[in-house]
Amino acid sequence: MKKILVILLSFLMVFSMVGCKDTTNKDDKHIEKLTVSFVPSKDADVIMQAAGGNEELGYRSLAQIIIDGLAARGYTVDEVEVSVGTSYAAVGEGMVSGTIDIGLIPASTYVLYSDGVELLVEALRYGVAGEDGVVIDPALGIDPWNAGKTTNAEGMATGYASLIYVNITTEIGQNLYEKAQAKSLTWEDVNAATWYVCSSTSSAGYVYPSLWINNTFGEGAGNEKRTVVNLENVIPDGSYANMMESLLTGGCEVTVGYADVRKDAASTTAFEAAYPELAAEGKTVWDIIKVIAVSDYIMNDTVSVTKKNPKMTAELIKALQEVFIELGNTEEGRAAVKPYSHMGYVVGKDSDYDSTRQANALFQK
Repeated sequence: MKKILVILLSFLMVFSMVGCKDTTNKDDKHIEKLTVSFVPSKDADVIMQAAGGNEELGYRSLAQIIIDGLAARGYTVDEVEVSVGTSYAAVGEGMVSGTIDIGLIPASTYVLYSDGVELLVEALRYGVAGEDGVVIDPALGIDPWNAGKTTNAEGMATGYASLIYVNITTEIGQNLYEKAQAKSLTWEDVNAATWYVCSSTSSAGYVYPSLWINNTFGEGAGNEKRTVVNLENVIPDGSYANMMESLLTGGCEVTVGYADVRKDAASTTAFEAAYPELAAEGKTVWDIIKVIAVSDYIMNDTVSVTKKNPKMTAELIKALQEVFIELGNTEEGRAAVKPYSHMGYVVGKDSDYDSTRQANALFQK
């Protein structure tokens, strides 16, 4: 009788343990609510309209895409709340505090709040290609950018570069270009020119050109810090179209911008107006506007997650990575993030943002 009782108790313990285990797993994969927030890089109504889906096309909302994607991976999510933050800082701080679970944030915001934020995926956008159709790698320096026309590539990239442009029809522009090709540019050379730049918050139009200046002629060369601030002749707060037009018409001798401002329609219009004879000969803006420097890589946006919420487990993070990569591979998913121009996502690593950290620190010293 004692033996039978022991066996019965053993069976009860086993079933009890199995039952507890199943309940725990079920609870681990039940999420009452996930909060997703966009930074306000575009009008909030435009962002929310895209994220809300498109009934006419049969597109689900971003919230439903996430719910369904996690369901396919064994999770039950009762609600996904999508919002647009009142500022970049508000989204970053919300993620650090744990009130925002998932943030679509730029590289600089990710770096600023990385103590409380973990990288989920990196956004992909169309790269820039040379005449051969191959995406230009900014690490290759100035030569690919001066080899001919550039176009929007079919291939994707996780970031882009800032380019520093000169007009080689001018004496100063030609001199800077020749020295850049010979890798003999000096601080005195660039400081003697008149620069036209964007506002101080622009990555491609101010921050990364400053990083190039400091790495090339400042602290990177064993000197004191040097940025756009230290240049003697600077025209501030320009737009890319106005800056390129100024370079073409002699208003400045150096300008800056994303890769590649020359392929914008406004650049061709300005070139044809300033150089009708050259245009009549079949010349283009690429023939006279050349690149003398390429900045460090400027990373695209991130999708990141909070470190402060215990439900954001390694397993859930992996599932969310798969959901966003899947989202980026469909027209429906890309439509939900269309205001951000995200064309897909890939898993990245924190060290991809080292140059972003360097750029952020440049103006905090």
